[in-house]
Amino acid sequence: MTNADPQSRYSEIKRLVAENDLNAATKRLMDFEEDLPNENYEAEISVIRSAYTGLESDERIYGYTANIDERKKRLIIQIIQVAALIRDNYQLKKQETPNQQNTSLIQPKYNPLQTELSHLPNLDEINNKKTQLEIDEEQFIETQRQKIISRPTISSVVFQSHELYKTYNSRSVEFKLSNINVTLNLGEITAVVGENGNGKTTLLRIIAGELAPTQGKLDYPCLTSNKKTDIYSIKQQIAYIPQQLPSWDGLLVNNLHFTAAIHGFKGQKNKNRVEFIIKRLELERYREAKWSEISGGYKMRFALARALIGNPKLMILDEPLANLDINTQLLFLQDLRYLANSVGKPKSIIISSQSLYEIENIADNIIFIKNGQAVYNGSVKNFGEDRKENSYEIDCNLLIEQVKDLLQKVRYIKIEKSGSGFIVHTHKEVTANDLLKVFLEQDISLKYFRDISKSTRKLFENLS
Repeated sequence: MTNADPQSRYSEIKRLVAENDLNAATKRLMDFEEDLPNENYEAEISVIRSAYTGLESDERIYGYTANIDERKKRLIIQIIQVAALIRDNYQLKKQETPNQQNTSLIQPKYNPLQTELSHLPNLDEINNKKTQLEIDEEQFIETQRQKIISRPTISSVVFQSHELYKTYNSRSVEFKLSNINVTLNLGEITAVVGENGNGKTTLLRIIAGELAPTQGKLDYPCLTSNKKTDIYSIKQQIAYIPQQLPSWDGLLVNNLHFTAAIHGFKGQKNKNRVEFIIKRLELERYREAKWSEISGGYKMRFALARALIGNPKLMILDEPLANLDINTQLLFLQDLRYLANSVGKPKSIIISSQSLYEIENIADNIIFIKNGQAVYNGSVKNFGEDRKENSYEIDCNLLIEQVKDLLQKVRYIKIEKSGSGFIVHTHKEVTANDLLKVFLEQDISLKYFRDISKSTRKLFENLS
């Protein structure tokens, strides 16, 4: 999955506004601001996010009043204006070279939060009307086109391992993670899956610099571009969130301020940074709470907040979904996808999880580990491309012999029991619709149905 360009991100925010999804629009506006190498809009966007949450609360209490309608109109304009400013500034900065900076063109010409608006313009008019910044940008790019100097390309490879081995030998345990080759790139999410006890956590700890390999070469090209190759400098650019989260002492917000200070944020910048992250991850309700006062799901979100404070290039998460309900899982994973896709600050994310289907939906690459070996190590979209058969996971109130009799009409190869359901393997030309049609014709209800022909779910069955 490639990173979105500034215009696409701007268009996405406009679409969310048009769909009246101001929650998503304000969150994506915060993500857009995070893309930039400066923090010109951090405080303003935090105010916009607060305005939305206050508006939502009041509308829930009082209903849709004239006052709320006016506030919503103002909020929409603010969202569109700031998104346009961020887009314009980013595009201008991309065109400029260090010796050709024209700061007068990339500073806000007005504060959108101070703009007095008496009515809401037509959304199509907002979408199509050129701002002064857009006009300035076109003129600037045209006059500077021939002067732009190509900048050196920075490696997008965050981590590489070559023939990685890790061996544990003891009286009770003998385990070997063997011949693992991993490449992690900026803008990509890599999922590590497999049964428990097969080496997923060991691999993540090695990548995070928490555990030394027995053998093999480790390289962090993108994290050593500043010529600092010591492990301390490398780990400063890595956020590692283990499966068992360590507890925090004191108030959660104070811990975030402390973390921000460690990463060089002082004074008002420290306050802005913490407020920004808290609002983006919807943690306002628990900012003054202690670790013992929040649920496992919010503990994970606070751990993510602390990890994001320093804007790491590599994020490593070990089973972060374990204590989250399904809805929270989906929101959490979508946030990770947004973080990886950042325009100006893309991240490489590697995550282990047992929530296989959810993780496959947002991952670019997948590593399936069995007994310490990578059985599959490649892109999600390419998995199963060379398959000779289709596979379907079903659950119904039938015995396996009854299912076999029912499916005589289709060219199935074999049917296996799997938990309370079955895995049906068919010839490749048998589609999901073909299989469902058989059950519908016999008026047999299915509790569960999923096409797993291109999912690594198949590997759990084949290797068990």
